[in-house]
Amino acid sequence: MNNKKNLDIEYLRALAIAMTIATHLPILLPFYSETFLPLLSVYMPWTGVDLFFCISGYVVSKSYLEHLDRYHDKGLFAVAAQAFWLRRFYRLLPTAWLWILVPLALSLAFNQSGSFGSWFENLRSLTAVMTFTANLANQYGKLLGPNSVYWSLALEEQFYLLFPLFLLLVRSWRWRVGLLLGLIALQFGLSRDPFAGPVSAMLFSFRLDAMVWGVILYLVSRTELYRQFEPTFLADKGWLRVAFVGLLVYLLGAIPGQMIAVPVAVGLVAIVSLLLVGIASYDKGYLPVPAALSKGLGWLGSRSYAIYVIHICAFHASTELWHRYAQARGVELGTSFTLELVLTALVMMVVAAELNYRLVEQPLRRKGAELARQRLARFVGAEEDSRDVAVRSTAARELA
Repeated sequence: MNNKKNLDIEYLRALAIAMTIATHLPILLPFYSETFLPLLSVYMPWTGVDLFFCISGYVVSKSYLEHLDRYHDKGLFAVAAQAFWLRRFYRLLPTAWLWILVPLALSLAFNQSGSFGSWFENLRSLTAVMTFTANLANQYGKLLGPNSVYWSLALEEQFYLLFPLFLLLVRSWRWRVGLLLGLIALQFGLSRDPFAGPVSAMLFSFRLDAMVWGVILYLVSRTELYRQFEPTFLADKGWLRVAFVGLLVYLLGAIPGQMIAVPVAVGLVAIVSLLLVGIASYDKGYLPVPAALSKGLGWLGSRSYAIYVIHICAFHASTELWHRYAQARGVELGTSFTLELVLTALVMMVVAAELNYRLVEQPLRRKGAELARQRLARFVGAEEDSRDVAVRSTAARELA
């Protein structure tokens, strides 16, 4: 396995988090609602989440599928699955739970504007998040309240729980691909418009297409078919890369903005996500990223998970801060505070994400990796082969 981090995947993560932040700007700037509405009917960027889903399906499969299969052949699948879950636990949950506790504390101590919601709404969110049911809870009276972004994290957690079990029960490559394609086909024609009623909204919160496509992408990448589909036509023509990838990025937001009432819209979004992740999976610079932006986008991609769980809290904190300022001066918090609100939220987001990455994510990721290694070592001793070492190294880089 190649241990080098795939920068094109990082760039897609940066795109996904930028789209997610753009989706939630009305929370920070509610006085622009009438301006946002017509824009969102043309380009709806909530599909950045679907891009995240597809990346997760592909990267987790790349990092762990062969590893889990190999331990299955050794009769140690249960141990390998436990090691996988340990890694995922330490990678995701400390950050997620920290940034559900912070708004809870702020709802009690820093909440004159009410932007953080009530302490009970935050406590209820905490309960849903810690029971991995946030996507389900969000469909019943909006029980996630001010922390609604956690619905997608719950869906990923459910995927990580079931992923090893799927590999255990389905051993054949053909059966794996066939069943996954069947799952996509089962959902493809169903309406998943979040505004069309309770059934569609529920299906919207349990949409698996993009993650499943990510798994299929990795399964296909182990075959000759993957090499035959490599988009080499993007290699030498910069204008073609810009045009082709630009079209896909346009479709990623235009389909839900303009076609969400069409039942297959969400399924089409998943396919667009697959095409973008597929292009990035070759790691040959097929994405048109200017050199001047490479470092910044790489940073944004590597911190995207922290930013995802932090940005709403930063929006609320900025609103609270400037609400107090405006109230002290007897003025209304409105359009005249746009720049202040945005810059303050941006600074809070960047600083908090960097601190979280260095002080929480990185140390605990290493802790989870060490615990997983120790768990495996109890059963296989010190004779893990170099391929297993490569898997661990790749997982640490790809899932960063």
